[in-house]
Amino acid sequence: MTSPTHIPGRSRYRPFPLHRGRRKMMKRRIMTGVACFLAMMFLSPVPLSAQARDERAVKVALVFNLTKYVEWSQNNSSLVIGFVGEGSMGELLQKVLEGKSSDSRPIHVVLSPSDEELKKCNVIYFGDAQPRKVRATLERVRSLNILTVGETESFTQEGGIVGLVRTGEQVQIQINQEAARESRLKISSRLLDLAVLVKPQPLARN
Repeated sequence: MTSPTHIPGRSRYRPFPLHRGRRKMMKRRIMTGVACFLAMMFLSPVPLSAQARDERAVKVALVFNLTKYVEWSQNNSSLVIGFVGEGSMGELLQKVLEGKSSDSRPIHVVLSPSDEELKKCNVIYFGDAQPRKVRATLERVRSLNILTVGETESFTQEGGIVGLVRTGEQVQIQINQEAARESRLKISSRLLDLAVLVKPQPLARN
């Protein structure tokens, strides 16, 4: 993850400023969690190239850690992650996270969820999906108590809540706070302090 930087057209602020030493400590804690989770993941081989495997592994680890820094307005005994799109990312999410626990909640991963299953998700991850399908799904779950996570530069600008965007050799966390508030999600200031905050833009109509 990169250090937060100002990007033209994007809002960057800290609602609850942290002392520099405390901020570094929290960043180390999150990164330590990611590193430990990655170590656990690589105990079993994944049939991907080293570069693709590393990027997807980091994103899977980040999804797992996101569930610890986001509060849902509804308290569910389990945590359901839906995957929308194509490619191997969905299978990797299922392989690694299925059956794991986040704050004592067992995780269940659903690939290509139906419209009814979408409404039961706590997290929806958008992988290699067509932009039209992404926009349609975001519109379908808008204002529902669901954390939406995507991979493209435009994802948070178009109404998604969290973007995991590759920048150079790292994965940057981008957050659309307006979308999070509309979905009644509370994101920890610790996570906000590490992210780039993005203002939504009007959806492009094709």
